[in-house]
Amino acid sequence: MISNILEKKTLRLDVYLYYIRIFKSRSLATKFVSTNRLRISGQVTQKPHKMISIGDVLTMTINDNIKILKVLDIPNRRGPYSESLNFYKEITPIENIPKKENTKFQLNFVERVGRPTKRERRQTDRLMGRD
Repeated sequence: MISNILEKKTLRLDVYLYYIRIFKSRSLATKFVSTNRLRISGQVTQKPHKMISIGDVLTMTINDNIKILKVLDIPNRRGPYSESLNFYKEITPIENIPKKENTKFQLNFVERVGRPTKRERRQTDRLMGRD
């Protein structure tokens, strides 16, 4: 019983990424780890079966964005997103966090296809001086 208490809590890397909701499925997590875009405490790994423990730092590149996570605890199951936030801390520097583009102007511009509406025809006539 004492040996169970002294054992470090560990979990497979692909299962951990699935449990904390970085990936939608375990197979996606496995494929990602195999692509050589993940480091565990600075060491590149391609093995999804690699065991991680509390205190490890995961550095990953997803869509040309660097994400750095510190393992705070090992989950027992895949729970809701709000619960999964308790198992890691994102320590990505602010300059590496992608900025969201201002979509306010993009939403107003809608490319129309087809015939102009009556209102648009009137505006065109006014613009051309054909009142």
